[in-house]
Amino acid sequence: MTALSESETRFVGVQPRLPGPLKRWTWLLRPVPAERMAALRVAVAVVALLDIGIACAPQFATYFFEDGLGGPNAYPSRFRSGHYYWSLLRVLPPTWGPVALMSVWTGAAVALLVGSRPFVSAVACWACAVSFWNINYGLCNGGDQIRNSLFLAVAVGRTGAVWGVESVRRRGFAGRVFVPGWPAKVLLVQFVCLYVFSAVYKLVSPGWQTGYVMYFVNHDLEWSLTPNLSPYLPPFAHRLSSWVAIGWELAFPVLLAFRRTRVLCLVMGVAFHIITFLTLEVGHFALYSLTFYVLFVPWERWSGPRSVTKVSAPHTQS
Repeated sequence: MTALSESETRFVGVQPRLPGPLKRWTWLLRPVPAERMAALRVAVAVVALLDIGIACAPQFATYFFEDGLGGPNAYPSRFRSGHYYWSLLRVLPPTWGPVALMSVWTGAAVALLVGSRPFVSAVACWACAVSFWNINYGLCNGGDQIRNSLFLAVAVGRTGAVWGVESVRRRGFAGRVFVPGWPAKVLLVQFVCLYVFSAVYKLVSPGWQTGYVMYFVNHDLEWSLTPNLSPYLPPFAHRLSSWVAIGWELAFPVLLAFRRTRVLCLVMGVAFHIITFLTLEVGHFALYSLTFYVLFVPWERWSGPRSVTKVSAPHTQS
């Protein structure tokens, strides 16, 4: 295939102003096809709407109103002097504030899905998510921190360049569109740290070392979604799943770094999160984690021009 000419490609966005040799760090600053970040935007918006509709809405009054388990004074220690937690629900009236903020969150997630003002929509989703998370921290299951990081990455990643109501291609441009790659790279570093440090934590636990931790988790009525099926697996199968999880998490950055093992690494990651979502009480942690993997799908091969080109990061920084 022939490379696209400069007139057939367009870079949308700005590069960060980095100090010293970091400004020449090609891996961090290399642009990525806009379809990758647009797919992340759509995936995050879909999971956010599922989060709102399934996890929050059914018990909304119980979780976030003063006469339930939530309210602005449910966890006062988080907001004491010297701490920097915040929530818009501590400013809005408790009678109608939670409903109003949840309505804003829902509207912003829909706008994010269709690509309308993705920066504003993602920041609004982030502010609402952080507000609800801090007001009732007891609901946190790990997916909340990932969700908040994803919203910020979507906000700064020029995710509306394609596949949105304000995309570049809707203005008549039919060529290949590229956007800054650093938001995706920052997410990658975060997930590498998440997996590796999770594995290190497990390695120091006797339960994980022997592998029996998954045996007990899979039989636990609080953690397991399929306790009736767990007895059909021999104990060694439960132990083996523990060791495989540790090994994959610990090897994730190495497997991802080499092209020959990259696909296997990503397939194992997707399978890991799907299995945990279907069998364990991990809430939306698994779904938000799965959205990260859409960044590795070559959506640009099925969207826009068929030719490929190598685009370098612009020298102008802002």
